[in-house]
Amino acid sequence: MNFTQRICCAGKASRRPIRHGATLIDVAVGAALLSLVLIPALGLMGQTSQLLQRLDVQDQLLFEAERIIEQTKIDLCDPVQFATRRGTFDAVVVGNETTSMRSRLTIEDSLTPSLLTMDALVWEDRNNNGQPDEGELSQQLRTQWSQL
Repeated sequence: MNFTQRICCAGKASRRPIRHGATLIDVAVGAALLSLVLIPALGLMGQTSQLLQRLDVQDQLLFEAERIIEQTKIDLCDPVQFATRRGTFDAVVVGNETTSMRSRLTIEDSLTPSLLTMDALVWEDRNNNGQPDEGELSQQLRTQWSQL
């Protein structure tokens, strides 16, 4: 199908075909606008990926801290354990063969009799020194437990 347009010039009728498509200038302007939008968007995608990875590690750390607190509560149901277990202990992080995640549990007497304070700290030990350092991701939970 050929579309044509009639143009009148000095009494003469001429036929000029109508062009469908874009000129080189249209393509260049479109590419420039597209690059202005896409380049920052790709940068945001990279940042989003890093934040999601960090959030995933924080979630794993929080899960481990909760698991350690709950396991300790079960252990402290024994009257002998409740009466004698005090101090700071390195807790085992389940399924952590690489020792990149470490945990520490502190059990101490509270101001109220028959009440213990439990503090669970779990951190991602990037430099593998066994100590929580500044800049390493960590989660800490603190609760109290009574045998009554």
